[in-house]
Amino acid sequence: MTEQPSPRGVGPSSRRPWSLWRRLGRLSSALTRWPVIAVLFLAALLLGWIGFDASMAALHEPGTFLDKLYRSAQLFVLHSGDVPPPVPWQLEVARFLAPAVDAFATLRAAAALLGDQASGMRVRLYSDHVVVCGLGRLGSLVAKTLRRAGHDVVAIESDPQNDAIAQCRDEGVVVFVGDARDRMLLKRAMVTRARYLFAVTGDDARNSKLAIDAGRLVIGRRRAPLTCFVHVVDHKLAGVLRQVGVAQNDGSVRLEYFNASERGAPALLRECPAFDNEGQTALGSPHMLVVGLGEMGSNLVVHAARRWKSIPPVRGKRFKVTVVDRKADEHVAALEERFPRLKNVCDITGHSIELDSAEFERAGFLFRPDGGCDVTSVYVCLGDDALGLGAALHLRHRLGGRQVPIVVRTTQESGVASMLGGREGSQTYGGLEVFGLLDLVSRPDVLLRGQNEVLAQAIHGKYVRCAYEKGETPESNPSMLEWDLLPESLRESNRDQAADIRRKLRAVGCDTEPLTDWDAPPPELSETEIELLARMEHDRWTGERKAGGWVLGPKKNEVRKESPYLVPYDELPDEIRESDRASVRGIPASLAEVDFAVARVRPGVG
Repeated sequence: MTEQPSPRGVGPSSRRPWSLWRRLGRLSSALTRWPVIAVLFLAALLLGWIGFDASMAALHEPGTFLDKLYRSAQLFVLHSGDVPPPVPWQLEVARFLAPAVDAFATLRAAAALLGDQASGMRVRLYSDHVVVCGLGRLGSLVAKTLRRAGHDVVAIESDPQNDAIAQCRDEGVVVFVGDARDRMLLKRAMVTRARYLFAVTGDDARNSKLAIDAGRLVIGRRRAPLTCFVHVVDHKLAGVLRQVGVAQNDGSVRLEYFNASERGAPALLRECPAFDNEGQTALGSPHMLVVGLGEMGSNLVVHAARRWKSIPPVRGKRFKVTVVDRKADEHVAALEERFPRLKNVCDITGHSIELDSAEFERAGFLFRPDGGCDVTSVYVCLGDDALGLGAALHLRHRLGGRQVPIVVRTTQESGVASMLGGREGSQTYGGLEVFGLLDLVSRPDVLLRGQNEVLAQAIHGKYVRCAYEKGETPESNPSMLEWDLLPESLRESNRDQAADIRRKLRAVGCDTEPLTDWDAPPPELSETEIELLARMEHDRWTGERKAGGWVLGPKKNEVRKESPYLVPYDELPDEIRESDRASVRGIPASLAEVDFAVARVRPGVG
């Protein structure tokens, strides 16, 4: 087994260094765009008419409006314009402008035709690339950031006037103009050989349809499954569809439904955590202030609470959360209804305040009755960027010399926030950390971290811990490497195991459901059920290995692809069967990593 090669184009050599030529190319492209050509055409036609009118009047020649218009139109094919002097300046300009416009239009059409043909030939060489459907705000960021990360990227955009097309092509993205719902266009983008597909058109129904159509095109392929990331604007619908993604496993496609706010919240907390791995902050016990309890604010509270619950030193304790929102009490009640154990993890206090009120100006929620302040972090998540930045700056002023980290989530990657300068991925201004939500979500480390990937990493982590408990080391067992150092073949094996979880659970009368009660114990599995699941996992692993060219051998040999464990489950050594049992016992913990739990839906087996 060998490690997967890096994507083509990684490194400085893949970037086009000739910035001058790139600027000239952009200028010529702008001059030959169809709207510009249309304006020049009308200008030439008008100037020609005015020139012929003046010339014919000077020569006392009769002529109707249509006569002059006809002669003006003939300038574009060089069949008129030869008039006795003096030639009016309008006609002089039109005589040169008309054929120039004609040439521009011809070159534009030829360039478009040849460009499409060249792009099509280039894409035919791609493999394990990325296909992005839709170059809106999110789609264009996805295409550009993945290209900068070294991936080959093909984009499909339906609007030929979208400015993102030229921007993406300048980054090295191949862009096809057309409807991504066209199966022939998906084939032309070589989706059958792609590794990832992003459906980010801005229409939830269209995105889902695109993923389904792409999945049908790759049925039966022998390479790694196509992972389809489907963006869903409606966060409630996204939660429902994520369960569909867990269920999807036909060996050819994996579905990953995601919502920007849902994906952005844990990423933001990784960048700017509310507390450290011991449950502490530089300012003392954590007290988190959230301004705006919409989708993003709610997700921040929930993910912070789940993180707190996983820290052993603070188990049984609660951290403080203060919420400021025009409907804070209503939103907090809904959040606690959805997550009944939330109040056991954090002490939430809501302040229903209008941000333009005198009460917010006083900012009494920052202080205790004795006048002290124990707030240790502030997260501002408002839909209006200017309002959010203004509120954050006001809170910075009210906090005085207390160096409390203030994080502002903005909805735009441009506009007010774009005027701020700072480190990559965020902007700093007035002691604030400003993160554009789409900029954050479109980073490769966030974008490709789908639920199947997180599940696979959790499965591998449990395997490594069990191996250490048995006294194994990375030197004696190469499969114990950290995730990022694992050969791609082993990472893909973990992904297949993660995608197979729901099939196994259904075999014993269980299924997955959203995790809302963090303290609820998973349903108990009988020894018969454990044995059945372990047998199913071994059969899955055996089929995967044989498909990869592995054969039965006296001992494990990575080079020759031999393994002594390619035998029926009953013939395995006891320690290997126990390893399979441990793997299936860890399913509830693995599912909890992606906010899912195991639920009993019908009587068990045995």
